[in-house]
Amino acid sequence: MIDTNQQKTTLDSRKQVPIERKLALIALLANLIPSLLLLITLWWFDVSFYAIGIIGIFLIFLTLYTVTTVWRQSQYQFRSLHNLLDSIVHGDYSFRGVNTHSAGAFSELVSTINALAKTLHRQRLLSEESHLLVKKVVDQIDVAIIAWDQNQLIQLTNPAARQLLGLQEVQSSEQIMPEVLAFANSMNAGETLVKDLQFPDSRGRHRLHLERFITDGNTHNLLFLTNVSSILRLEERKAWRNLVRVLSHEINNSLTPLKSFSESLKSQIERRETDTVLKQELLTGVTIIGSRAESLANFVQSYQKIARIPEPTKTIVDFQVLATGITKLFPSNPIRLVGRSLMISIDGAQIEQVLINLIKNAVEASEEVKPIELSWIKEGARLFVSIVDNGLGIQSPDNLFTPYYTTKPSGSGVGLVFCQHIIESHDGFLSIANRVSATGCEVTISLPMDNN
Repeated sequence: MIDTNQQKTTLDSRKQVPIERKLALIALLANLIPSLLLLITLWWFDVSFYAIGIIGIFLIFLTLYTVTTVWRQSQYQFRSLHNLLDSIVHGDYSFRGVNTHSAGAFSELVSTINALAKTLHRQRLLSEESHLLVKKVVDQIDVAIIAWDQNQLIQLTNPAARQLLGLQEVQSSEQIMPEVLAFANSMNAGETLVKDLQFPDSRGRHRLHLERFITDGNTHNLLFLTNVSSILRLEERKAWRNLVRVLSHEINNSLTPLKSFSESLKSQIERRETDTVLKQELLTGVTIIGSRAESLANFVQSYQKIARIPEPTKTIVDFQVLATGITKLFPSNPIRLVGRSLMISIDGAQIEQVLINLIKNAVEASEEVKPIELSWIKEGARLFVSIVDNGLGIQSPDNLFTPYYTTKPSGSGVGLVFCQHIIESHDGFLSIANRVSATGCEVTISLPMDNN
């Protein structure tokens, strides 16, 4: 039905006579009728045929001049307006119509078209300025923004989204929506979710907010992703650091004189007490008090170390050399190294301590001596380090990175928190999970290979 109407419109447009031709025909009739009447009148009054011929030729040239002038002028004016409007349609607002007439409808039409072009030009400038402002704001904010269409083709990403998803800065429509965010298609417009997500270079708890918009008649999805885990962890770390500082200060103020007082009591008992049995009992009790005070002081100091971790001082380190040096600290436990020489910018001392802590945990997780595998590989712009053991696995995965939580009888619960803090200060992430194909667990560390 639509095709039939279009064909009918096309046929009707073909049958219509151009307006400049109509004006020329009107001019022809306006000159032809008076000319014929004049020639008939001259013939009626017996004017010589010579005079009638001369007047007839003059009238013919006058008519032709009038018709061609009307044709050219009307065609010129209409084509000028067409070119002006066509440039406006194609977004070029630099052209202006020349108003050669001081008054009249055509002059008013040209003035209106010029005003329209000026208004559209001003609106386009405002739109471009607003678009540039929005683009700058979107590019600078830390929130990842990604938009995709019904065909799962990405239409918009900001730098934060490209970094989070590992996307290249190419034509947006050439990239398909990542599988990790496929669930966002089932979200409702205006819906907000908080989910644990893992991306190529990071993982954590993210806040997701979905909106929808229409462009050129097509519905698009607009997703905002905010990593809230790092914010929550930072605030949590600040809170317990302040708590550790206050408690350690108060506890140390009590433990130091207590330890000193126990030493003094021990000296007095040895010199003054004559009863051998009572003397031994008193010495044992005072020794226990002093020992427990010293142990508690050392225990508090282990927490203070977490609160005073310095920022990493990065240097270029050969990771293979670093890993080889660590294996020498565990001579009684076989550690298999899998990886080649790779240069990376890290704080060698801090990363070395992290690996020592994690390998020590792997050794203690096994009831007997079993091999441990330490491997590393470069993928893209990141280094992935894996520590795999054959121990008993993780019993309480939800409390892995909870400060002061431990399942070891002599543990302090700060080892994994220390490791996590060091890795995150290197812009990396640390994950620990039970192995799927065998007993034991696997630790994965991701570090950027940026050597700047």
